[in-house]
Amino acid sequence: MLIRNRIAASELVVGVIAGTPIDTRFGVSFLEGKQIRAYGLSISDTPQEQTGMQALNREALTELVLLRIGELLAAGVNALMIYCNSLSGALDLEALRARLAVPLITPLDVYAELAGRYRKFGLLAANCQSCANIERLLLERDSQAKVIGVGNLQIVEDIEKGYAPAAILRDHALVELGASLRMSGVEILILACTHFHYFYRELQGQICLEIFEPSEQMVVRLENAVLRRAA
Repeated sequence: MLIRNRIAASELVVGVIAGTPIDTRFGVSFLEGKQIRAYGLSISDTPQEQTGMQALNREALTELVLLRIGELLAAGVNALMIYCNSLSGALDLEALRARLAVPLITPLDVYAELAGRYRKFGLLAANCQSCANIERLLLERDSQAKVIGVGNLQIVEDIEKGYAPAAILRDHALVELGASLRMSGVEILILACTHFHYFYRELQGQICLEIFEPSEQMVVRLENAVLRRAA
């Protein structure tokens, strides 16, 4: 079902594709806060189903996403956002972009800009597939990068159940995780799941470690891409 926000009109109209209806809604709502009209579609119903789908070959998954993109283009979007880290890493993004006439941004595009600026990364992701894909990306751009990754689908499921941010930090020992990463020399913790914007502010105030969440920079990149096309 097509999810939409309450913005009546904007120059940038974004089609959001994510793993489940909830993180799709998170993306659409985030864009509403930026006064950007958005429509969203998910590829699965639950986090577990989404993780299983990523075991499909890239061609099959890319074709499924292309079906969703067709629906969003029919709704009038002029830019696309994959609002899901693990899905982004499982797609053949080059093949996907080659078939599109509108810009497409993913969290991976933003992480690529961090390579070289930092040498030792912490990753908190929804699953280990996502950790591996992001680690590969960082190493491709900086062979000296070091990555400590944690994949925990239960955090995603607890967010979807509506648990409070403070409870999620407590139940999954995320403050303690931040302290452990800092002791290991990590310079920056990437919240490598768009669900984790849900507790970003709470965690930011409780650990002595730089935290990076990609949503803001994804919007900046989309705005710039649409402006370049209009010029």
